[in-house]
Amino acid sequence: MVSPAVESFKHYPYLISKWLDPLFGISIGVAAYYAYEKRAGREAGHSLEELLSRKWQRWQVSRKQGK
Repeated sequence: MVSPAVESFKHYPYLISKWLDPLFGISIGVAAYYAYEKRAGREAGHSLEELLSRKWQRWQVSRKQGK
């Protein structure tokens, strides 16, 4: 005998929607890593925030140059 909760899960296997579930999962993962990094600490210049900042600046420069 299967419980009604399991039966309803079989009909709708997504938490939010087919497309938002992966984005939700990625955002939760990034937020968890960011929280871990803040708690554990990193060397100067090696944090997630600084990495993303450098990548964003490089992307802006390459976009202005037309690459």
